[in-house]
Amino acid sequence: MNRIDLNWDDNEVLPDRIRPDVEFLFYRMSRATIDMVDPKPGERILDVGCGRAIDIVNMSESGAMLIGLEPSFVMISHARETLKLNGQNTFVLQAIGENIPIVAGSVDKVVCKGALDHFADPGKALQQMALVIKPGGYAVIAIANFESLGFKLGKFIFWVRRILNIRNPYKRLPWEPPPDHTIKFSYGMLLKLAGQHLKVDKVIGVSMLSCMPGWGDLLARLPKNIASFLLKGFDRAARLLPGLSDVIVLRCVPALHTTINGPS
Repeated sequence: MNRIDLNWDDNEVLPDRIRPDVEFLFYRMSRATIDMVDPKPGERILDVGCGRAIDIVNMSESGAMLIGLEPSFVMISHARETLKLNGQNTFVLQAIGENIPIVAGSVDKVVCKGALDHFADPGKALQQMALVIKPGGYAVIAIANFESLGFKLGKFIFWVRRILNIRNPYKRLPWEPPPDHTIKFSYGMLLKLAGQHLKVDKVIGVSMLSCMPGWGDLLARLPKNIASFLLKGFDRAARLLPGLSDVIVLRCVPALHTTINGPS
């Protein structure tokens, strides 16, 4: 099993300069995930790998009761600071997704956004998520797609660059997983892994072409209204083509539960 970094800090992975494509991706990933969760007043929702607890703050506005789970001491400190600044009194537990310290069948919904590919054993984490969900509840998983259209085009662009002997300007190519990732998810791999413990009820894609070489620079040079039009247009296409999207968002029920009748 991979080692768990109890001092992991997202400051080490955030880019120095956030281009329009990445800024849009972060926004749409959060918005699409929360919309899929659809938090309701009084619901108990567990955020596995809650990071800085920004999504917890946003979901708490619905009146739902949020619980955060995070293994890193550093990120728990960031999360508690976020909660304090926003007047929240939410529980943030230090624990790993592979061993969730929550009573089985005790939460209405589970959300795991952008964290599953950091876990030492993603399959075990999905099994644990399935165990803690009440009958009629569901999990929402959002994760980066390393077989996205943008990454496929990027690989082709860099293949041409190598042929032309053009120097690579990047320290790490966007489609190469960072050192803190334990698995490189694609659409098919995510469905297969989730299907071991969960029944997928809905899938959408989020954004397209983010991190493709040159795309962010081009958008930054365009008038903002044109850049926004392009980003929103590709995002609409991504919703219908999750296998090519930058981020995949799944809504799932535990395999032994019946399919939900939530928002479609």
